[in-house]
Amino acid sequence: MSVPDPSKHFPPLAPGPTPRIYAGQSSVVASRSKKNSTACLPCKAAKRKCSGDGTSPCNPCRTAGTACECRFDPTRDLRRKIAVKKTIQELTGYKSLLNTLLTTIRLSPQEEVSRIVELVKNNGSMQEIAQAVGSHATFPDSSQTARLHQAHGEDLNHADSLSNERSASISHSTTEPIGSSTSPEAEPNIESPRAALHPYARVTLESLCDIPLFRVPARPWTGVTDDSDLVSHLVSLYFTWDHPCAQFVDQGIFLDHMRRGDLSSEYCSPLLVNTLLSIASVYSDSPDVFSNPENEFSRGQSFFEEAERLLKPQEGLATLTNIQALLMMLSQQGKSSRAWWILRGAVQMAQDMGLFTFPEVAHSSTEAMSPEMERVRAITAWGVFSLNLQLSMKLHKVANLARPVSRLNMGGDDDFDWTPYPRSNQINYTTKSALLPQIRQGLGELTDILVDIQEILHDKALRGSFHKSMTKAKVPYERLQQWLSRWPSPSQIGPEPIPQLLILRIKCLQAVMDLLETLISRDQECTMTPQLRRTWREQAEKMAQCLLLYRQSYGLKQVPSQVVDAVQSVLPVLVHQLDDSDDVRNAFTELCRFGIALSQKFQPTADTIHAIQLLAQRGVVKLPTEAIAILDGSEL
Repeated sequence: MSVPDPSKHFPPLAPGPTPRIYAGQSSVVASRSKKNSTACLPCKAAKRKCSGDGTSPCNPCRTAGTACECRFDPTRDLRRKIAVKKTIQELTGYKSLLNTLLTTIRLSPQEEVSRIVELVKNNGSMQEIAQAVGSHATFPDSSQTARLHQAHGEDLNHADSLSNERSASISHSTTEPIGSSTSPEAEPNIESPRAALHPYARVTLESLCDIPLFRVPARPWTGVTDDSDLVSHLVSLYFTWDHPCAQFVDQGIFLDHMRRGDLSSEYCSPLLVNTLLSIASVYSDSPDVFSNPENEFSRGQSFFEEAERLLKPQEGLATLTNIQALLMMLSQQGKSSRAWWILRGAVQMAQDMGLFTFPEVAHSSTEAMSPEMERVRAITAWGVFSLNLQLSMKLHKVANLARPVSRLNMGGDDDFDWTPYPRSNQINYTTKSALLPQIRQGLGELTDILVDIQEILHDKALRGSFHKSMTKAKVPYERLQQWLSRWPSPSQIGPEPIPQLLILRIKCLQAVMDLLETLISRDQECTMTPQLRRTWREQAEKMAQCLLLYRQSYGLKQVPSQVVDAVQSVLPVLVHQLDDSDDVRNAFTELCRFGIALSQKFQPTADTIHAIQLLAQRGVVKLPTEAIAILDGSEL
């Protein structure tokens, strides 16, 4: 075997290492000067060739005696990534301000909108406008910007045109907001496109100054957050905007037991609290209530998922808190089949507890119950009875549930003060009574009338006879009109009424419209259809008057969820009757305002608005000019 000769050299295999360059050797690569792709500011202003490398003053500046002013700003070279990033930051700031401004104009009371418009007319700076509408965008001082442009001789028109060309190629990219510190010497890596933060998800002066109406602890009730301030904020929102026209729980008893933190309580449970928080999140702008910042419909989803997790081990367990939680869950299910099965579960639990038959197991007699238990059982039973009837009518099913054993007035006479929360735009609002017992009584009376209406819907003997249906419908129709006459109309209520008065009236008007639609569907010969349609439109106009008064008093930022069903059921019918009168068109426009506001929080309402937009685009209907402007401004 031959031994290789160590003195013999073989050529290196390609690609091989790069030949080393030792001291004393010359190399074209090593001696090549680094070119500077941009001129310094004085040379750029004088439009002369610059020889600087960014580390020392250039020769022209030394010759001209301006070496002290020789500075390089790579952000002015629109070919560089750092200039692209700066352009992105500016566009992101302006876009954020525009979105916030449009949202504020659309959802704020007229007084606040007028203040913002006045600021714009008075040549307020961009930063002042951003602060007025609560935008997180920041902008440089206008006078400072002008001085910089003048000092450096920047050709604004040319720069704007180049900036527009550049922004067209990066319009889908986002980065950190204006105001973040960035070194002009370093070229940052442009991150991949990210979803912009939701316009509501920002820290505002309102949130910083927020003082909840009710202080309650987060633990041990929810595992989603340990922030008691957030939980108190959401609980305050729920009892301000949703509870008065729902009343599935006794407000005083629930809050008292939630503050105690006793997990063995009969009147408060983690399941009930998480369900309540998921509903309350719809009324909040806090970024903490979004489970997905990219999805505006994800408000409260984390709380709802926690409630569903807690419900699984307790399915079929009949407790008051379980029934109340199921009733609240129904408000998030719409007309789906899942809503019907949730309702069936609540009804079965209520029957097992004896809320609709004389109690035999849990409580042997009403005398053995505490006053608290009597009140909560009565409120819960009437909540089940009312929702069972309403959902049965929506889904065209038979309610098949007798009236509760407890009388309606057993819910108690305890009342609370009502004030709009949060109160940043209602500082001078005079606290009023919430009228909870009166509202509960009014809801019970409406439910009794709905029982008669459902009998007309499901009476097989009436389906083939329009005249018999008309005769049968006169009784509930007159009862509804009498009910309306006992409650103040919008013209009698006065300014800034408590919302539940308006919502209660809207519920009654919706019941009248449902009854009229049933009769119209059975008028095969169309003998009474024109008159019935005219009466239906009158109810829609009255509903719009209630909504107008609500908007003028409280804006569209917090709209009670009970309005959702009215808007979704009336808009699709009213859109085909816009040629009848100006009053009808005005009513449709007002309903569109609420539809747009609700479409940002409820997917079914967004679908309804989208369907109306498609009808208009296809030329099926001709919308009023104002309604077109409202719908075009929506973010669907």
